[in-house]
Amino acid sequence: MVLAHPAAIDQFDHKWMETSLRQLVQEELANRLKKSRLMHGYSQSQVAASLHLSQSAISKYESGQVMPDLLVILTFCHLYGPELAVFFDCPFFRAYLDGLPPTDI
Repeated sequence: MVLAHPAAIDQFDHKWMETSLRQLVQEELANRLKKSRLMHGYSQSQVAASLHLSQSAISKYESGQVMPDLLVILTFCHLYGPELAVFFDCPFFRAYLDGLPPTDI
């Protein structure tokens, strides 16, 4: 079943769609990072020290100015636990996080 005429697909702005989706994911991640940190009662400085990052990097991630790379996202999931990891729920993340030791700041 064809949902759109092939000519319409050729005219579709894929770059705009990719940029829009990336922006939405980045904003949602920023909100979840800040909410998770506050739920745990951590300061940005504590999280930065625990993850071996700068406090300004944590601030940029939480404000949505910068999208963290995959390894940083994994460390956030490990630090904050299920409330953040569920956002990235997939077999790879589950297997990786299950193999890590517990963390405490």
